[in-house]
Amino acid sequence: MGGSSKKQTVGYRYRMGLHLVLCQGPVDAVQEIQMGERTAWGDADRGPLSSGHGLASLSINKPTLFGGDEREGGVIGTIDVLPGNSGQGRNDYLMARLGSAIPAFRGVLSLVARQIQFAANNPYLKPWAVRVRRFTAGWFETPWMEWNAEVRVWDDDSGQEVSVGMNPAHILVQCLTDPHWGMGYPQDCIGWSFWNAAWALSDEGFGLNLIWTRQQSIESFIGQVIDHIGGILYTDPEQGTFELKLLRDDYWIDSLPQLGPDEIVRLERFERAQWGELPNELSVVYTDWQTGGDTTVTVENLAAIQLQGGVINQRRNYPGVNYGPLAARLALRDLRALGSPLARMSLTVARDTLERAPLPGDVFLLNWPRLGIDQMVARVTSIDTGTLGAAEWRIDAMEDVFGLDSAVLAPPPPIIDEPTLEPLPPALVLAVEIPYWELARTLSRAELDYLTDTDAAVGALAAVGGAGQLNWQLATGASAGDIEAIASEDYAPLLTLDAALSATEADAIAVSVTAISQPERLAVGSYAYLVDAAGEIREAVAVLAFDAGAASIDLARGVLDTTPQSHASGTQLIGVGEWLAAEGTERAPGESVFVAAIPRTSTDQGDAELAANGQPLLLTGRQALPYPPGRIRLNGQIEPAVMAGDLAVAWAHRDRIQQTAYLVQQDEGDIGPEPGVTYTVRIRDRNDTLVYTASGIAGTDFVWDVATAATDAGALGDRISVEISAERDGLESWQPQARVMDRAGYGLRWGQYWGGN
Repeated sequence: MGGSSKKQTVGYRYRMGLHLVLCQGPVDAVQEIQMGERTAWGDADRGPLSSGHGLASLSINKPTLFGGDEREGGVIGTIDVLPGNSGQGRNDYLMARLGSAIPAFRGVLSLVARQIQFAANNPYLKPWAVRVRRFTAGWFETPWMEWNAEVRVWDDDSGQEVSVGMNPAHILVQCLTDPHWGMGYPQDCIGWSFWNAAWALSDEGFGLNLIWTRQQSIESFIGQVIDHIGGILYTDPEQGTFELKLLRDDYWIDSLPQLGPDEIVRLERFERAQWGELPNELSVVYTDWQTGGDTTVTVENLAAIQLQGGVINQRRNYPGVNYGPLAARLALRDLRALGSPLARMSLTVARDTLERAPLPGDVFLLNWPRLGIDQMVARVTSIDTGTLGAAEWRIDAMEDVFGLDSAVLAPPPPIIDEPTLEPLPPALVLAVEIPYWELARTLSRAELDYLTDTDAAVGALAAVGGAGQLNWQLATGASAGDIEAIASEDYAPLLTLDAALSATEADAIAVSVTAISQPERLAVGSYAYLVDAAGEIREAVAVLAFDAGAASIDLARGVLDTTPQSHASGTQLIGVGEWLAAEGTERAPGESVFVAAIPRTSTDQGDAELAANGQPLLLTGRQALPYPPGRIRLNGQIEPAVMAGDLAVAWAHRDRIQQTAYLVQQDEGDIGPEPGVTYTVRIRDRNDTLVYTASGIAGTDFVWDVATAATDAGALGDRISVEISAERDGLESWQPQARVMDRAGYGLRWGQYWGGN
């Protein structure tokens, strides 16, 4: 019998044409093509395929790459490499499939697979990965230092020289100068320091392999390169060129400039991290050359681990490194820098003491005896030269890790028993019922909304009583024998007026002062209190100018809820500013509180007996009282010499709620008024007897005509007084505005009225 055989289909081979655009082109060479994490084509097949000068094709014959026909087949076919040169033509395979109306795909590196077999039995395309090399190709102009772009090292394991990547200095130069995808600066903006850095990085075997995508800004990519190499990129202020400074042990200690007390005006900050804050183990994550995945190298400081009682790990990512020994060096570099308690500092130097402004990365020797530093190597991290012609430069710096072994610290001073400083009673203790101005500037909006007319707050100011006094404590209680310390505060500035002040002045200019205590604390723009001999507040004034050397002060009279008063020579002025101590307890009008100050020194604290110089304070609910009016005018004048006929009084509104942004002066126009405020005018005779009252005035004027004056005040005699106060919900302003007029000639002068009737 004869037999016959019939073929049976057991699977299929799959082919496909592809066009893969890989990256910006051109590149120096295509080195390897992987499919499904297996090498389909590489150096062993033909050597690196140069694509820098035109079209190249490669053949792949790996039918068993994925197990042959019995499993998932392999790869067979031809792939064209399109380098993307400016003269590149259109690919014939793509035109045959897509038509002639296609671009030449210049400027990008791409691969064209000519209907290659890519799998069997499984129709799914496996992921591709292409390894390319680019050092000198793709520059807009002639490559910068072309002979030094590739970094090669001798590998002891393979016994041959290997490439570890592109010189980072070259990467930075192209990022700065490329006009298409970089920052577009001309190459003459690249300073000579880049040449030195390029040679140094080459000698170190420091090469990087990085991919930049447009999702990342070019500035961020430059920062990533700088972070890898440990350097500083800056602009030279004199040459206007970009400069690259590598942070290396490349200096001689003896040749470094020194900054000490003669050059440093102020050392604003000097701090050193504690051991508990520092890592003692560091892991560097880098890119494995073979797989393209992440791999890790870890180094430890065993002595620090023992000292700190455990491992404190920190992780650093360096994706541009794919050579294990280089990653290990970076791990040791970073562990030494991050794991050392390096000092950080900010200092201001006098410009005329230095030949030139230090540049970022410059190294200097710090000499600062106050901190026991004879010699410390520090490196400039940033510098602010200020405006043109500035007399001072501000420098931020940190202790250089390479100079740790060269630091010289002065021996600690001998321990000397500090003599006990006796607390002295303050020169002045002023009990203050805190005004609305202070509450509005210190309380939150919610707390301020919670405030009512029945709330009162207690505070105090104190002036230093002698040398060696540190600060003081606010103490309050029901009496002098029953006080409790509440809060600590610094002493307020105190001075004495060497001239009398008239109540007719809206401003007091160039007032001579004496007995000045802590003048540096009296801030222009803040306010102060004028205090009488009994230690009570007479008036609040704004400090317009103060010259401690000339012993002169300019004041704006009657600010906040006060009015101008007359003051004799010898009146004391105590600054408020930030020196007001607050009790922080909710109190109510009508309460009486004893307010005192307990002095403290660096070695001792006063007791209750020293606080007996305090004073009782009867609370009036000052913060809720409406402000008195301002800008007082009589018959249209501030101080008329002669008055005849009707008496016309005019004023301007004031508003405690709105007057919280700045200190409103007497002669400013209307502000407000506070809702519900009316005004009351009272007229008294020479014996202070009330003869006429006009209340409920909502406007800003009042007229006392001749006929009314004759009827109501026929027996006034030769002098009358006028008072104007504000009222709201039964509350009257803390101080009224007051005037006194002599009827003989009607000369006018301010009265000495305050605190109500």
